[in-house]
Amino acid sequence: MKIVFIEPRSTEANVYSKVSMPLLGPIYLGTILKARGHEVEIYNEDIFKPDYSKLEADLVGISILTSTAKRGYEIAAQFPREKVIMGGVHASLIPEEAIKYARQVVVGEAEEVIVDIAEGRITEPIVKGRPVKDLDALPYPDFSLIMGDKSRSLARPISTSRGCPYDCSFCSVTKMFGREYRFRSAENVMGELKNRDKKSIFFCDDNFAAKPSRTYKLLELLLKSNIRNWTCQVRCDVTRDDRMLKLMSDAGCIGVCVGIESVNEKTLAAYDKKQTVAQIIDAIRAFHKRNIKVHGMFVLGGDDDSIKTVWETLRFAVKQKIDTIQMMVLTPFPGTKVYHDLEAQKRIFTKDWNLYDGQHIVFKPKLISARDLQLSVLKAYTKYYSVWTSLSLLMRMHFRNGMLRFMGYFIVKEWKWNNRKFSWLSSAPV
Repeated sequence: MKIVFIEPRSTEANVYSKVSMPLLGPIYLGTILKARGHEVEIYNEDIFKPDYSKLEADLVGISILTSTAKRGYEIAAQFPREKVIMGGVHASLIPEEAIKYARQVVVGEAEEVIVDIAEGRITEPIVKGRPVKDLDALPYPDFSLIMGDKSRSLARPISTSRGCPYDCSFCSVTKMFGREYRFRSAENVMGELKNRDKKSIFFCDDNFAAKPSRTYKLLELLLKSNIRNWTCQVRCDVTRDDRMLKLMSDAGCIGVCVGIESVNEKTLAAYDKKQTVAQIIDAIRAFHKRNIKVHGMFVLGGDDDSIKTVWETLRFAVKQKIDTIQMMVLTPFPGTKVYHDLEAQKRIFTKDWNLYDGQHIVFKPKLISARDLQLSVLKAYTKYYSVWTSLSLLMRMHFRNGMLRFMGYFIVKEWKWNNRKFSWLSSAPV
């Protein structure tokens, strides 16, 4: 069979639309099916968009996030419905919606069911995927299956674990991968890295250091290898482990993405983040002491947040010398606690999934109007990612941070132009 997987394009200007980093799900599935003898092609529309009228396939798999769901449905409509299967986070959260556009929807992890689906042994419309118990049994993802300009820089993420026990109120990760951690062995991860482009490695686990014993071993193997300059996602609490932090630094970690979420203690508690502002400050300083750059990720718009919170967040980022920031507005993804709470309170004013990207406010905040929150976040972003700040960093020889700030400046500028009319806020309650 000829099987095609498609990842719909990003809806707005953001870091993920500027850096070509594909979802791993379709690549794992494509690799498995290729090993079965099927012809496989993968299209990521942010990298290369094919002419669908000329694309022939026996089976089309479309993986959708909430923000790419509408585009995914548009793509599905260009193929006979009996050839289309859907999966991904959004399809897993609302399978009853996705099934309108496909013959089958896979809820959750699809690696252990994809062969039987593709070869016709599983035929029910909504298929419950099975969590992969032994992640070492998965093949190494074959990125050569991604079609398009091979000369274009492609960020190749590597996943070493699945699941998360924390279940933050706004996060959809546990709805897809569950609350039980599962890990690849350190040796298995190193086996994949041996055949990778080692210039840009991003460990995309939600918490790279979740299992210290495994992480120590992986870091020790990285230290012995020639692999350097890698980044990962971690929680602030990793800095309480001096041995872990030293190993990360010695093994070549140059940056971490940290879910800070808020500088408002009440909001942190409401998000069930299980960390305090004091612990966040200690963590940032500990990372910087080891020359590890910090990308701070914030979520604004909780019931205890006001305009003041937005500017406190900006001042916090500047004072603590956070290298780059991501100021997302709280987004009620279907299936999360936040979604159920806001829906019950009738505070969600649009179900246009294109807007569910963390950049557009789609609900009525408690202490601030939707429009004021949107404008405040945009102004704070503009101030942080200014041309002057970028030039200042470059003049002080902070080249990486300066270039990242420049990239942020252009992303914000493009977003402002695309959303200059704020039309989606016309239906928002005052």
